[in-house]
Amino acid sequence: MSRIIMLIPLDIDIGLTSISLSMIDFFDKNKSEKKSIPSILYFSFIKNSLDDTSSIIKKYFSKIVHVLDDIDFSEIFFNSSEYLFLSNKIIEECYNNKFLYQFILIEGINNNHSVNSQEINYDISQNLNAEVIFISNLENSSSACIKKKERQINLFLKQKKYKNVLGVIFNKINSPFIEKKYDFIKKLTFLKKIKSQEKIISSKEVFKNNFFPIIACIPWNKNIIKTYVMDLFNFLNVKWINLTQKKTSIIEEIIIFDESSLNMLNKNYLNTLIIISFSRIDVFIDILNLNSNFDSSKIKCIILTGVLKSKKYIISLCKVLIKKSISVLFTESSTMDIVSQLQIFNFNINVKDLIYIKKLQKYISSFFCYSSIIVSKKKYNCSVMYSPKEFCYTLKILSKKRNKRIILPESYEIRILKAAAICCDSNIAQCVLLGDPKKIYSIANEQGIYLNKDIEIINPVSIREKYVSRLLELRKEKGINEFSARKQLQDNTVLATLILESNQVDGLVSGSVNTTSDTIRPALQIIKTNPQSLLVSSIFFMLLPNQVFIYGDCAININPTAEELAEIAIQSADSAKIFGIKPRIAMLSYSTGCSGFGYQVEKVKAATSIVKNKRPDLIIDGPIQYDAAVSKSVSKLKAPCSPIAGSANVFIFPDLNSGNIAYKAVQRSSKIVSIGPMLQGLRQPVNDLSRGASVEDIVYTIALTSIQS
Repeated sequence: MSRIIMLIPLDIDIGLTSISLSMIDFFDKNKSEKKSIPSILYFSFIKNSLDDTSSIIKKYFSKIVHVLDDIDFSEIFFNSSEYLFLSNKIIEECYNNKFLYQFILIEGINNNHSVNSQEINYDISQNLNAEVIFISNLENSSSACIKKKERQINLFLKQKKYKNVLGVIFNKINSPFIEKKYDFIKKLTFLKKIKSQEKIISSKEVFKNNFFPIIACIPWNKNIIKTYVMDLFNFLNVKWINLTQKKTSIIEEIIIFDESSLNMLNKNYLNTLIIISFSRIDVFIDILNLNSNFDSSKIKCIILTGVLKSKKYIISLCKVLIKKSISVLFTESSTMDIVSQLQIFNFNINVKDLIYIKKLQKYISSFFCYSSIIVSKKKYNCSVMYSPKEFCYTLKILSKKRNKRIILPESYEIRILKAAAICCDSNIAQCVLLGDPKKIYSIANEQGIYLNKDIEIINPVSIREKYVSRLLELRKEKGINEFSARKQLQDNTVLATLILESNQVDGLVSGSVNTTSDTIRPALQIIKTNPQSLLVSSIFFMLLPNQVFIYGDCAININPTAEELAEIAIQSADSAKIFGIKPRIAMLSYSTGCSGFGYQVEKVKAATSIVKNKRPDLIIDGPIQYDAAVSKSVSKLKAPCSPIAGSANVFIFPDLNSGNIAYKAVQRSSKIVSIGPMLQGLRQPVNDLSRGASVEDIVYTIALTSIQS
């Protein structure tokens, strides 16, 4: 199964391509099996025109890395329909490929490409359960700078509570690219030469007491960086008059010409690109002509901006530059436009030079802390939790595998028809609609809903009579007569329940129009309780931002006894296992351990004891307060010996009052998706919908029912 690792930039211009390529090299060398097929799946949140990584991988590393294309968040708003489509596509791709590759490496997006970068990175990383590596710049290795960066990251992690932080990579330490980059127009230069290289090894020591591990501290190395004139020419899409030494002209410094001649002469230029507004070219040429001591050979290239003249005119004006073998490029774009483009140019990668890329990979990966990555892997594998989107996607996948027949008695409701159409198109389940076909198709046509011919429609008028005798038999102990039976069968939910009882379908979903009692009463009377169960109970799947909780019982049992509460806990744990969730059960109370007393506390204590005796395989604690059940720090204070240790995922409420209030409060206040109630303990699956259920809620409930069956 793949490790999903996501690189999240915390700063602009962090050399993400360099880090990605080095991570690929690192993981390829440390993979568990040597295979001839690609062992790494890679994709980026930025389109290829803004990110070189994909093109480099395709050109040089296709044997070890497979690249996914067309996943671009650079112009998409968070939570828009386009975003939801792409994020679901990513989850689907990762799910489909998690057994095909050892590693899935994802490049996140930064503020330079999206105003929603933080929200996008956080949402997707949590929904993928990805191991997160933050990438950040470190201007220099001074104590003050390190402390400042430490505070910034701590604040960021408090705002965004990532659950699987693998560590932080500090890149470009002491880089001249970073320091006050966005002030470079005022200061006339943004690529400054390094005056000194301070020791950087101490930065790991400063961070060693923090809660985020340091994976690497990578110093900027000017001997590694090579930027050729041709690279800039191709990237900026400018025109040229004279390109000399195309393959060997290296640019180490870029300045904007608007200095006085005296200041310019005092500059110690080296392999320089000068950006010059065309209106000032005469001033620049005069400086070269009037100062014979000025070494113009240090200038490799100039870019003339705002040029509206003909190429022939520019050649005549720039003869002196051409004679001095200075490459001359020109464009109609303004200086500001060129500067903006250069801000996103990747100065660290030369796409054409594999030798350089290998050298870069070796240099950067040499700083990686192997133990930080491997140890975190083991920790990560022990604490896998479903994210909301991953859980929803899993429901659909599991339901598709079962391909069960689910009957929907409320077939005149628009939401039901839409959900049935989706389930049919996606092969989630075979939906059976109970109702008059003419009326159903009429409603569907009016609402623009396409009902596939594979969706079965049963007219209740044509089948009611044959279920009269069966209802009389099932309810004979209650003294029901034939007249009463026929009257009850006018209710489509009752009829649908009898169809389920006769094994004509595999499950039933209702409640979008009818009340909970209208759905559950026929199920209790006709389907009845499973012989192994004491009662019927319910659970809700609470899809929190970064994990899935199970709440029970929040819909059925008003005031369960200790024995009934224990049964609810066992049923809920077994249901959790059906969906791949390893249950850690919290038997909730207003008291933790022996801190309180009263009937309700004693009931929960007794129920917990019953579960431990019946099912010693289950991890359970109670009575316990909610905060001690979900917070490791609170658990250490209130319940230091608790087996769930503040990481519960199944919560059993002591009565319906507290459970129903809690689930609705969490659902509405946190604005999360809540799937359920899912009924437990019946011979066959029947599930109730909330009357406020969305189409998506109905689809997931149909999937749940299919999986239960």
